Amino acid sequence: MNFPLPTTSSLPPGVHRARRRRGFVALAAAFTLVGAACGNDDSTPATTQAPATTAAPAAGGEALSVVLLIGGPANDGGFYQAMVDGLQGGATADGAIKVTVREKLATGGDAALESAVREAAASQEFDLIVAHGFDLVPAVGKFAPAYPDQAFAASLPVEGDPANVGVYLSVFEQIGYNAGFLAAQGTTAKKVGFIGGPGAPFELQAEAGFKEAVEKYAPGSEVQVVYTGTFEDPQLAQEATKQMIASGVDSIWNQQAAGQSGVYTACAEAPAVNCFGNSPYSEAVNPGVVLGSTSSAYEILVPQWAQRLRDGTWTNAFDFLDQKNGGTAVTDATAAGNAKLPGLQAAIDAFRADIEAGVIVVTPAG
Repeated sequence: MNFPLPTTSSLPPGVHRARRRRGFVALAAAFTLVGAACGNDDSTPATTQAPATTAAPAAGGEALSVVLLIGGPANDGGFYQAMVDGLQGGATADGAIKVTVREKLATGGDAALESAVREAAASQEFDLIVAHGFDLVPAVGKFAPAYPDQAFAASLPVEGDPANVGVYLSVFEQIGYNAGFLAAQGTTAKKVGFIGGPGAPFELQAEAGFKEAVEKYAPGSEVQVVYTGTFEDPQLAQEATKQMIASGVDSIWNQQAAGQSGVYTACAEAPAVNCFGNSPYSEAVNPGVVLGSTSSAYEILVPQWAQRLRDGTWTNAFDFLDQKNGGTAVTDATAAGNAKLPGLQAAIDAFRADIEAGVIVVTPAG
C-alpha cells in the first residue's frame, strides 16, 4: 500500500473504557437522530438495527454498541452489504454487541454525510462509530478531533491521523490480483476488461494488481480499463461493458456497486463473454452470468475491535484485510461457472493453496 503507517498512540485519560449510555439526554438525542434517518426509499437515509442478544460475549467482556454509517444502501450486493453482514455476523458471534446501521447517507450530499458523523458522535450512544466508504472519510477527519473520547473506525486514512480513529484497509492491489486471476480464467481471446467507478486512488491500486495477475495467468493478454465515474449507475456500466464486448473483450470483472447489474445485463446478451463479480452477493444479481467473485471478509475485524474497546486500548492503528488473513479472497465457482468453465473450481483451489503457501506475492502499487 502507499499509505504511511502512523505510530500508534493512546487516547487521552478516560477514553479507554467502553462508553456507557448517558441517560435520558442521550436517549432523546438518539431518538432524534433515528427519526431524522428513517426511511426506505432511495432518497432518504434509513436506520436498521441488528437483533439484540442476551448471550454472553465471547471475549468475556461488557456489552458494546456500534453504529455503521454507509453512503449507499445496506443491500447493494457489494461493498456496503459486505460490511453490514460482516459486522452483524461478527456481533452475533461475540454475543454482546449491538449494531445499528444508518444507510443511504450520500443521497443528501456532503452535508448529510457530515451530519451523520457529527450526530452519531454527539449522541454519546455508541462505543464505536464505523464510517465505511471514502465519502465519509472527510467528515470523520472534521469531527473526530472535536470528540476525542469517541472511538471511530474509517475505511481509509484520515487527514491529521487523529488518535481516536482506527483505520481498516483492504489491500486493494490484492483485491485486484484476485480479480485478475479470475478474469484470466475466462479469456481465450486474450482480451480482458476491468470496469471501475469514479477512478479513486484505491481503484487504481486494484487496477495495478489486476493487470499483474492477468499477465501471470493469461500472459500476453490485453487489458482494457474503463472508469464510468460512479459505482451506482447500471446504465453507464452496461454501456461500458457493451463497448468492451464490441472491441473483442471476452472476460470482464467489475468494481461496481449498484452499477454491477448493468455489467451482467450486457454480459447476458453476449453468451460467449465470461463475467465475474466483486462480492458473494454478485451471483444473486444475475445467477446465470456471474461465474465467480472476489470477496471481502470484514467480520475478521470485529474480535480485535471489541477487544480494544473493552481493554481501553483503542488507538489509531491500521488493520489490513489481505489474502493471507482471508480479508480478501475469491469465492468458489458458481453453478454457472462450473457449467461454463469446467476447470474453474480446480484453478481456484490451486490459487488458494498458493496463497496459503505464501507463493503469491503481489506488488504494491507505486
